[in-house]
Amino acid sequence: MEQAKLIRVDKPSPISVTTLGSMSAVEVKQVPVPCLHLGEGPHWLQDQKALLYVDIRSKTLWRFFVDTGSHETLKIDDGGHAMGVNFVVPVEGDPDLLVVGLGKTLSLVRWPLDHRHSQTLTVTPTTLYTADRRFNDAKCDFQGRLWAGTMAPMGGEKREILEYNTSTLLSFDHHLNPTTWLKTVTLSNGLAWSPDKKSFYFIDTPAKDIYRFDYDDTAGAISNQRVLLNYEAAGLTDQMPDGMTIDVDGNLWVACVGGGQVICVDPQAGRVIRKVALPSPNITSVCWGGADYATLYVTSGTFKLSAEQMATWPSAGGTFAITGLGTRGLPPYNYKVDLNKLKDKMKK
Repeated sequence: MEQAKLIRVDKPSPISVTTLGSMSAVEVKQVPVPCLHLGEGPHWLQDQKALLYVDIRSKTLWRFFVDTGSHETLKIDDGGHAMGVNFVVPVEGDPDLLVVGLGKTLSLVRWPLDHRHSQTLTVTPTTLYTADRRFNDAKCDFQGRLWAGTMAPMGGEKREILEYNTSTLLSFDHHLNPTTWLKTVTLSNGLAWSPDKKSFYFIDTPAKDIYRFDYDDTAGAISNQRVLLNYEAAGLTDQMPDGMTIDVDGNLWVACVGGGQVICVDPQAGRVIRKVALPSPNITSVCWGGADYATLYVTSGTFKLSAEQMATWPSAGGTFAITGLGTRGLPPYNYKVDLNKLKDKMKK
């Protein structure tokens, strides 16, 4: 494993990481933003040179501007109906509009980009669609269709899963029309498409499976589901897969909850080829960013950590930037949706 030295970060500073078996050097830096209970859903904004992401339970969106080191937040006020905001995806054609997964609803919020100071704004969302289960992870494919998965209800002091195989994976076309592709998911997570547009990858976290599908980019359709990698079989028994992204070489980068690491999976070989350790045990998601998409941004959370564990992991819940990986990612896609339909809904 590419080891990171665990240090207390008062002012986030570099953490040296050396790639075993090679001469390349990997560097991990903690982004200078507060640690979060459950950071998730990172999305790179190239025009703004900013990282967009969420803190789920506080129903807050974050934007971190790399050039200035400043950040800002948007608090979503839905009257207390939803348990959290799980993802955020920009709308193509209007940089101020964002689609969010707010509880069981696919909702719309407006966050002006000229708001560039560390102050929290509060907005009321517009509901676009309501699902049977709470939304979790989401991304857009090459054509700008939105793919979003739902998750099982959770309860008890330890927030344990109450139902299995009752959640779904959906896609939304350019007119907000949904299509259900999977109906036996437990907790939908990481989504990625291969650079050649022929494969789709998807994670069901409790199953500890990364799935591979055949993908038809023209139709926006998936088929032929099979297991690409099972965490138990791969020896990753003490952790689970969460968010995921892909690089230009077609390799998957997967956040590991409970593992304190990001792993790189070669889909052709069906095996783990790299591991990068981070100073936070619950790694939640990843995305590529930076001017050349060579920086891997990583979110994490403090959820389910005891006071003793928090003392051991002072950077838990931090957001990290990994450089020197020797590869880069692909630009993310925004949701290409009928803007007139969105604006009509916002008027109601």
